[in-house]
Amino acid sequence: MINPANMALTDWADSVMLSTNSEWLLGRLDDETRWQDWAVGLLRSGIFSAQNVPDPYQFNDWKDWAMRAYPMLEST
Repeated sequence: MINPANMALTDWADSVMLSTNSEWLLGRLDDETRWQDWAVGLLRSGIFSAQNVPDPYQFNDWKDWAMRAYPMLEST
């Protein structure tokens, strides 16, 4: 998984989609205010559904969530 440190949200989201081959499933994150909806789609995609990734709706900032989530997503 891609470490979100020093990345912009859309760059990180694009990198995640490319690394998981899920761009067709998730769609591109064009509206940064909807990052939580995109993150939930990622978690429900089946690729990571078995991981115990924190709920993105419990975070106000995408990077806080991504920094907690990416090590869990990396183990998939």
